[in-house]
Amino acid sequence: MSTRLFSRALLLAGLLALPSLAVAQERQVTGVVTKSAGGAPIADALVNISGALRGHIKTTAEGRYTISVPNAAVSLTFRAIGFQRKEIVVPVSQGTVNVALDADIFKLEEVVVTGQATEVSRRNATTSVSYVSGDEVSKVASPNIDNALYGKIAGVNIQSNSGAPGGGGQFQIRGPTTILGAIDPLYIVDGVAYSNARILGGRAFIDDGAYSTEDDAVNRVSDINPADIASIEILKGAAASSIYGSKASNGVVIINTIRGQNGKTRVNVSQRLGTSRMLKGYESRKFTLAEAEATFGSAVDQYAVNGQLPYHNLYDQVYSDHGLSYETVADVSGGNDNTKFFLSGTWKHDEGIETGTGFGRQGVRLNLDQRLSPKVDVKVSTVFNRSLVQRGWDNNCNNYGCAGYAMAYIPGFVNLEPNADGSFPLGAVGPLANPLQTSALAKNATETYRFTGGATLNYQAYSSDRSSLRLIAAGGADYFNQNDNLYAPPDLFWEAHRTLPGVASNQDGTSRQVNWNLNGVHTYRTTNGFQATTSFGAQYEDRQLHTTRITTSNLIPGQSHVDAGTNDFPNENFLHERTVAFYGQEELLLFNDRLTLAGGLRAERSSVNGNTETYYFFPKVSGAYRFPNVLGQGSEVKLRLAYGQTGNQPLFGQKFTVLNTPKFGGQNGFTVSPDGGSPVIRPETKTEYEGGLEGTLWHGRATFDLTGYSYKMTNLLLQRVPAPSSGFNSQAFNGGSFRVQGIEVALGVTPIQKRDLSWVSNLTFTTLRTKMLTLEVPPFEPPLSGYGLGDTYIEVGQPLTRLYGTMYGPDGTSVIQGTIGNTNPDFRLGFVNNVNVKAVNFSMVWDWQQGGSVENLTRFLYDDGKNSADYGSAAWQKRIKNAFQNGVFTDFIEKATFLKLRELSIGVSLPKKWVSALGWGVDNARVTLTGRNLLMFAPYSGLDPEVSAVGAASIRSNIDITPYPPSRSFYFNISVGF
Repeated sequence: MSTRLFSRALLLAGLLALPSLAVAQERQVTGVVTKSAGGAPIADALVNISGALRGHIKTTAEGRYTISVPNAAVSLTFRAIGFQRKEIVVPVSQGTVNVALDADIFKLEEVVVTGQATEVSRRNATTSVSYVSGDEVSKVASPNIDNALYGKIAGVNIQSNSGAPGGGGQFQIRGPTTILGAIDPLYIVDGVAYSNARILGGRAFIDDGAYSTEDDAVNRVSDINPADIASIEILKGAAASSIYGSKASNGVVIINTIRGQNGKTRVNVSQRLGTSRMLKGYESRKFTLAEAEATFGSAVDQYAVNGQLPYHNLYDQVYSDHGLSYETVADVSGGNDNTKFFLSGTWKHDEGIETGTGFGRQGVRLNLDQRLSPKVDVKVSTVFNRSLVQRGWDNNCNNYGCAGYAMAYIPGFVNLEPNADGSFPLGAVGPLANPLQTSALAKNATETYRFTGGATLNYQAYSSDRSSLRLIAAGGADYFNQNDNLYAPPDLFWEAHRTLPGVASNQDGTSRQVNWNLNGVHTYRTTNGFQATTSFGAQYEDRQLHTTRITTSNLIPGQSHVDAGTNDFPNENFLHERTVAFYGQEELLLFNDRLTLAGGLRAERSSVNGNTETYYFFPKVSGAYRFPNVLGQGSEVKLRLAYGQTGNQPLFGQKFTVLNTPKFGGQNGFTVSPDGGSPVIRPETKTEYEGGLEGTLWHGRATFDLTGYSYKMTNLLLQRVPAPSSGFNSQAFNGGSFRVQGIEVALGVTPIQKRDLSWVSNLTFTTLRTKMLTLEVPPFEPPLSGYGLGDTYIEVGQPLTRLYGTMYGPDGTSVIQGTIGNTNPDFRLGFVNNVNVKAVNFSMVWDWQQGGSVENLTRFLYDDGKNSADYGSAAWQKRIKNAFQNGVFTDFIEKATFLKLRELSIGVSLPKKWVSALGWGVDNARVTLTGRNLLMFAPYSGLDPEVSAVGAASIRSNIDITPYPPSRSFYFNISVGF
């Protein structure tokens, strides 16, 4: 063998030996990861070499792990959802490391969204992101997720429009962001854009409401089952939500549902049974016979018994339904390293406090995680829901067809209850209406079928110890069909007197949203604590909303179909919008993860813009630095600064001038609409600056988060009156600006943290102020601003939420126009407490709103009907003189201050020996008593200061006009696990 040949052979042998040498230089570390409290194993905990991008492994169902590490001292990081991370230095001589993780009480280690396909732990987040766990959402029975979030999030104002079953409320993040534009936050459920389109049923058309929105439409987020939710993230600031572009100015609500975990198959079944009671009703005037005769004449004599008139509490008669409410929830979950699944089903029915009203939901969900290969995995989320809402006939009307409005004019000596033969009496005095008859015979029902499904495909294209590249493709569809069926038979008292008595209405509304995105995420990390995450991608969304309604009057008696009348009114609307966007984002972690810097840009165009080819850009820049042990050992303080822009798309059709089809001589013709569109309409722009200081104390037993923000809305979507020569009465345009500034505080503390006793308290505080900066039109009242007693009025230099109306001048006698209130509260405060004593858990949520104004038109109606409970008093005389003689209505503008006990829960986990005695494989069981809206303390004279008769609006109009009363609910719950 030649020397050259020998050398080559030696080199080849050396190369072949390299892998063996590498293996020889590594060692195995094994152990078990458990919970500090109780010692139970933690499945799917992540174990990796600190600072390395690859090489992490997951623990088994028994909490065991084995990891290969260099043959030297290394630092291992242990992480698991719901637990605080731990880093442990493992010397070269140690091969076994058992780790107990502490519970992450304040969810500081939870990951939050930073982009379309990127996440970061909350402790490194550069913006204010509120996080609520699924346990906090589903602990107490709630008709929808909005109600379950009261008092738990700083910076969010949640308001129910009435107490009617099935929702009908508003979810506003950091105040108003528009005057005439879209008002809802963007909802993302498991990566799928989720529609919260409120489709009005048409009740206001039948009972002569002043606004169509007085229908108090159902929130479509009520289709989401709270029991399926794993977490909710609220992206509040523009820097956090700008990656979603021109639909994110109202904030983004990201909902993640429960997914299967590694381990044996688990079955959980929960059954709730409960009932509801009216929280507060109205008292009406108690008439003497002489007073009644003076008011109504001799017709009242038929009600007298021994010279006395009886008194009936009409609210107690109408809102006295104490039927059984129930909810059954069952789920099956489990999996292994390759396949994980979560399957759940729910059947819910909430009985309303008014006969014929209620809310129900049935649903089936399947979430599946499948590992297709070592580099490819897919996540699939699907859910099908059916909901049925019976809303009743409440809120405002003008023909006494709604219960509360009629009762304002029905004296208390008139009994509404059915006669012996089952017929309903009509009072000899008062309006032509009997609310109990309306509840029994009229129908106002909404039935919805909904499917939401999405899939995410992850491909690990490249991975090493220092860098990795992931490619992500995701898409989904959200589809629902809503059918509204309303029926007012001709024999109803308030229908019988009409020229064409009896009305039936049938409406179909179909919403379809489709979205997909393609993303790339590259991560690079060095040994000195530097990490760069670059993400980029493209997005597409298609949204459609199609509604058709036919209403008919002059019905055949006994018939409720729309083809049984003689006078038809058809209506149809179709909205279609498409959006295309591209984005890029860079996130940097420096100085051992202490400094976080982030920047990004989204370019977007949409079919609703005047110029569909123009791209609008939404940038963001933010940073945060963590100071460890600055307030003592075990403490950490983080300083945050952020800047960002988002938008608010024009409403569909604002760029068009449409044709109308009026009738001329019995024939349809064509005319140009008096409302002109704008070919240059563009999104409203939100520019926001945010700063915050947050941190932890006492080794994570206390947290604080102080955030201040200021944003400016420009390019507002408004209406103006063009030159008469244009032929238009109004025209959409962009112009004007306003500013909103606010402070948010979130505090958490664990005064007691022991094995068998723990106490966790959380407090949230929110305050904000608004100011109109510029306005290119004269001051005006926006739509849904009020009824003339005190209306929202937009004027430069003034708050957007002020109420403008008639008041007395400085001399106390002259009558002038001026500011008589402000619907924005001084502040909102939530207080949440959870106490665990061995197997017993106690929790409660208080919600305090201070200040703000509410317009009590219900009291005005009672005064007008001479039916006020305080009739004849000095306060009543003052109101009558001011309002009916001088036209001053300030007595009906009241404080909206309240303190409410939103939730109360007491639960007990049954002892193991009791559970084992049940057999059937049951290994845990829990019994819980819960209550919602149990107490309310408020100086307000009406039913509830938290109302809005005109429905959802960006600028809150707190108007009370005989809404469905608030109710308190009580539930008994038993849950078992197999």
